[in-house]
Amino acid sequence: MIVCVAVVGHQNNPLYLQSFTEADDALKLHHVVHCSLDVIDERVNNPKRNAPALNETFLGLLYPTENYKVYGYLTNTKVKFIMVTTDLDVKDADARNVSYLNRLILWF
Repeated sequence: MIVCVAVVGHQNNPLYLQSFTEADDALKLHHVVHCSLDVIDERVNNPKRNAPALNETFLGLLYPTENYKVYGYLTNTKVKFIMVTTDLDVKDADARNVSYLNRLILWF
């Protein structure tokens, strides 16, 4: 289940952050999204290690936590789409095909 979706600008400024859980988890999810920005920057700046092709917008699994898995997309304009899920058995191919996030990216 998707618990948080975030859109982050090219200068790492939050453009949109929506959590779909209780208010107590909102701050924790905000922190998880913020930490994922470091992982995205590391993958973009070091493309030789574990990085997808430069024309690939889906970054895949950014990192797993104890309760969440964080996936990311990066557009050509360096806008980042971050999805946090509670499904710990989700495959990268399933996360790539999440229709909600794909529609959000196409709209943006």
